[in-house]
Amino acid sequence: MADFATDFRKGNPDLEIGALDWAVCLAPKGTAIPTDFTDSSGTLLALPNTYVPVGNLDKKAGTKLATAINSTPVETYGEQGPTRIIRKNRDTTIDLTMQETSAATLGLYWGQDFTNVTANAASGETHLVIAESAFNLEYSLVMIGYDGELDGEIYTIVDSGRATLSKSGDITYNDDGVAMYPVTLQLLKHRTLGYATRITMAGAGWKPLAADAGFLAPATSIVVHPSAAALGVNELLQLVVIDNNGVDRTADATYTSSATSKATVSTGGLVTGVAAGTSTITAALSGAGTDTCAVTVS
Repeated sequence: MADFATDFRKGNPDLEIGALDWAVCLAPKGTAIPTDFTDSSGTLLALPNTYVPVGNLDKKAGTKLATAINSTPVETYGEQGPTRIIRKNRDTTIDLTMQETSAATLGLYWGQDFTNVTANAASGETHLVIAESAFNLEYSLVMIGYDGELDGEIYTIVDSGRATLSKSGDITYNDDGVAMYPVTLQLLKHRTLGYATRITMAGAGWKPLAADAGFLAPATSIVVHPSAAALGVNELLQLVVIDNNGVDRTADATYTSSATSKATVSTGGLVTGVAAGTSTITAALSGAGTDTCAVTVS
């Protein structure tokens, strides 16, 4: 008899990822988003100094990443429900409640830049003039949540090149707590990055889980096709690089020619015969080694 949990549900508690803490960091719009957040061992890399954390967040409120798909139902005569949904766009927002009275927190809450505000040298008194309307400030955003144990931490990272204030909630003052500053951020598509929201799973604890989660394991080797070729002068040949997962990595590899006087190779793997002779074209992929194509030009 089949076991439902083992044979059908196939649950894996290791993939139940939480966030024991969050760091929310903001930088001025246009600040580069790191390409990678961890090194080869899964250790978290430091963010550039331009990223300023907003500090402590309210645990009870939590941090919420929400998405809404805006769509239009198509109604059809004779049918009780829509026969088609036309999806238009996705809105992604982040809700968080800050609890530190810092320039970064207050600036985000009020939609203003307070980094140039100077405190009174004698008294420390600090005046914040609140504008009648929030400015359309945009930030580069990196949020890092962690789960797991030491040397096995799992990071959930959300980044956006255009995060802007969408809504500020009421500031809450209680006699048994600190002031709370709730905000909603809207994430917008960045023209250069090509996305509004990117979610990254990383860390030493995540690395062995990636394949279990259904993602391709990192490439460990590559094969260049063809392995040998004969070309005429000015004749072209496009190399194709396939990794051990069967994925085409031609655009990701880097290429060199052992004898550019005989054959050259472009950054995209296009080989050109130059003069009679031989050259070895080497393709390299970070973390996956190299492979070669032996080219003979006649």
